[in-house]
Amino acid sequence: MTLELAQAVAAPPNESYLLWGFILAGGAMGILLLEFLIPSGGLLGLLCGLSGIGSIVAFFMYDTRFGVAAVIGYAILTPIVLVFGFKLWINSPLASRMVLGGDVEGNSDGPPDTPGTSGHARSRWHEELRQLIGVQGVTITALRPVGVVKINGRRVDAMAESGIVDANTPVVVTDVYDNQIKVKPCSPQASL
Repeated sequence: MTLELAQAVAAPPNESYLLWGFILAGGAMGILLLEFLIPSGGLLGLLCGLSGIGSIVAFFMYDTRFGVAAVIGYAILTPIVLVFGFKLWINSPLASRMVLGGDVEGNSDGPPDTPGTSGHARSRWHEELRQLIGVQGVTITALRPVGVVKINGRRVDAMAESGIVDANTPVVVTDVYDNQIKVKPCSPQASL
């Protein structure tokens, strides 16, 4: 038994394990790319993980140093690739079409809070809403605390400053928070 163990330790490493390690590592990277492009409910992510584990096992079977290097490489590179890949992907036109609520045509009428919308468009919308501070309108729906108000002939999502505001109640815009206006019922003196 010790003779067989000594022969196994002294035997040169099998080159096919090294080849399979690189093939499985490349497959893991390819499957990870597909995971970003094809909605699979996590199935491709699972296959990517299994392929990565298989490559580590193959590298360890070739040589312990290659196995340790593979583990360290995966531990360092995986978070970096995921973070930068996701940041690049979420700002791409493909992602804006895939994410729910994305603006495909680039001409939405509502608040530009979709992932595909630029920061400039969001800040411009925020400035338009800031100009409504002090302007009076009327609630279209009850604000419990969120609903819809009509200001200057246009419908705008709004949040009640406090409590519940019934429908058809005159309100005044008091603030803008998170691309949504805050309103409160008009005081009796304001309508005089």
